[in-house]
Amino acid sequence: MKNSPIGVKKPYYRIYRANQKNDGYILDKRYASDRYLLCRAYKILEEDLLKLFEYIEPSDENTNVFSQRTYEVLLRAATEFETNCKQILLANGYKKPHGENWDINDYKKIEKATKLSEYEVKLNIWNPSGKIFKPLASWSSKLEWYQDYNNVKHDRSNHFQAAKLINVVNAVSAVWAVLYAQFCYYIFEPYNDSSGFISDDETGFEYSDSTLFSIKPFCGWLDDKAYVFGWPNTKKVPFQSFQF
Repeated sequence: MKNSPIGVKKPYYRIYRANQKNDGYILDKRYASDRYLLCRAYKILEEDLLKLFEYIEPSDENTNVFSQRTYEVLLRAATEFETNCKQILLANGYKKPHGENWDINDYKKIEKATKLSEYEVKLNIWNPSGKIFKPLASWSSKLEWYQDYNNVKHDRSNHFQAAKLINVVNAVSAVWAVLYAQFCYYIFEPYNDSSGFISDDETGFEYSDSTLFSIKPFCGWLDDKAYVFGWPNTKKVPFQSFQF
């Protein structure tokens, strides 16, 4: 009798692990029923960011530019990021004491399950030669763009400059990353169940002709943390909760 492979035998709710070939579980409504809604919300954010780029050139010279429009997109992107993090936590049984507000100390708990700090997001149209962002690299200590979002949200009069372009791009790319951490390349086609994307074998980035960002997920899961199940899973409860 062969030993069963070491690893995770059932997928966690809303947690994708790269390098796992049997990804059909992502399309199961029990895994997540709101993929279309979240991907559509992101797509609108992406379109609004592109509109900003019609007036503000995406370049290092303009990272500190701010306006009412950058403020608007920053608030929406950060809120969408919070929504995605909260959905991951709730789906896996994480609960807050009654009456307590959610904050970054809750959201960053998903790092253990996703390794989002290792995700790289590339913006090819950044002038002059593209730019790679790691929007969640520092959230174990201080997530600057998120802190700035909170400051300008609660006190725009004194912190309006925090709604700067670089924070907007980091916030939108963070939404893109947290979506991928749940739904992998199915986010490239937000209106159906296809996974049309292109993978650059040399750089490890994945992209689509219709998306603004390309993305490089974390792929270094150790054997005991990697997904090793087959799909479809005939078990009565084919998913499990991650213990945050």
